[in-house]
Amino acid sequence: MATLEQLSAALVKADAAGNADDARAFAAEIRKMRGPVAEKPTMGQMLKNEVMDSVPVQMGLGAIRGAANIGATLMTPIDAAMGNTTSITNPERRAAIDAAMPEIGARPDSIAYGAGKIGAEIAGTAGVGGALAKGVSAVAPGAAGFANALASGGFKAGAGGGAGNLLARAAGGAISGGAAAGLVNPEYAKTGAVVGGALPVVAQGVGTAARAAGSAIRGKPASAEVQQLAARAKELGINIPADRLVDSKPLNAIASSLNYVPMSGRAATEEAMNSQLNKALSRTFGQDSSNVTQALRKAETVLGGEFERTLKNNVVIFDKQLLDDATEVFNRAERELGTDALKPIASQIDELINKGATGQIDGQAAYNIKKTLDRIGRGSGNEAWHATELKKVLMGALDRSLGPKEAAAFAKTRLQYGNMLDLEKLAKNGVEGEVSVARLANMKNINNPQMQELADIAAQFVKGREGQHGAAQRIFTGGAAASVAGATGGVGGLAALGGAMAGGRATNMLLNSTMARNAALGTTNPAIENALAQALPATYRAAPVLIAR
Repeated sequence: MATLEQLSAALVKADAAGNADDARAFAAEIRKMRGPVAEKPTMGQMLKNEVMDSVPVQMGLGAIRGAANIGATLMTPIDAAMGNTTSITNPERRAAIDAAMPEIGARPDSIAYGAGKIGAEIAGTAGVGGALAKGVSAVAPGAAGFANALASGGFKAGAGGGAGNLLARAAGGAISGGAAAGLVNPEYAKTGAVVGGALPVVAQGVGTAARAAGSAIRGKPASAEVQQLAARAKELGINIPADRLVDSKPLNAIASSLNYVPMSGRAATEEAMNSQLNKALSRTFGQDSSNVTQALRKAETVLGGEFERTLKNNVVIFDKQLLDDATEVFNRAERELGTDALKPIASQIDELINKGATGQIDGQAAYNIKKTLDRIGRGSGNEAWHATELKKVLMGALDRSLGPKEAAAFAKTRLQYGNMLDLEKLAKNGVEGEVSVARLANMKNINNPQMQELADIAAQFVKGREGQHGAAQRIFTGGAAASVAGATGGVGGLAALGGAMAGGRATNMLLNSTMARNAALGTTNPAIENALAQALPATYRAAPVLIAR
């Protein structure tokens, strides 16, 4: 018998010789040997295949199959009740349905089909516990706790806790879990009951252990005052990592150790926190910059100009209170200062009295006195404090001389100017100057709430709690050194060092997360709490059906 190659060669020769009959015969024989040629699918067939393979369609077909599982189970007692003992058995019915699904376009191996099938089974059995609970409530009205356990799949029982509550939850979970899984397939009932009964016990044990571990790491709960100050820091744009929100030795050691981990991001976290604090400080004197030194220099020009404008455009009324207040400053200075130190203060009081002889002080004259008092107040001698007090007397008289609107605006300027003077003593020199966090945290005799809350934030959160020392740091540095040494002889050391770096970065990210901050403060996120409140009961009801399969 000729082969396909021989027939093809003969066809070519017959065609070349013009022998049409032989060519047709050879071609027919070749087609016969090759078998029928598959027809090219039409556009309609291609579109149909595309639609049938789509995720929504396969999920829908899977849902039909899942519902059929429950239907097959329900048919078994119906068959028995009707005495139809010779009809198809439950396993045979399920096998017949499985065989029929591909005929209507189902792809049982696809993920979408499986998801639809499981989803339908879970949805179809979700009400089993509720139905059982209604039956129990009707028969035993006093068993409300057990009815709750049935309805929730063991998520909750009656009020309170204790062993009795947990036992009721486990029993309710076992019964409802077995019933739900058995409704999908009677063969799953036993496993479903085991899963449903075990879940409440396991979940409670894990929860208790997690709370204990969290409490040990977190330390004592944050007080209401600390929580309020942390919320204020957040409003001011200062992001505090979780370890600084509570005074916990384990967290302090972990966070401090991250400074020794390359690429952990801890240095950037602390730099950002300091920068945000500096920016908040600059806003207290009318600027918005993390470079406090440069901001102070700008503020001195801006606020000094505002003082000059206000004083030059208004007169200061020389009233009795101004005279009484100036006299009090002089008397205190006379008691506390020597003759030479008293002279600058006495001279400026004389200047006030002379310029106010007509009942008011000209704006320019008042401005000149204020500038002189500023200069004396920046000195290091004892007279500096008294000069500042005398300037407050002059500014108070100006406030009383202004209208309500102008007085409110000038009060803001004075507050900012006072903040500026306080911070000038704390700021470091240089083009990238910042305020010393330690000195801010230790500020005393603060005269306004803005500055006080920032000093409190610096002391409570920003100032480091643990120095760059300790066992945790030595452990890491020793391990890192060993890893580097090992790296010279192979890739193992580099892998260990890389793992430490990755772990350090992950730890730092966790400490900066909202979840960790909330956990440290003992607060919760309402959105997450709501989602869990909805998801957990559903998990208890779905778990037996999912796991028993």
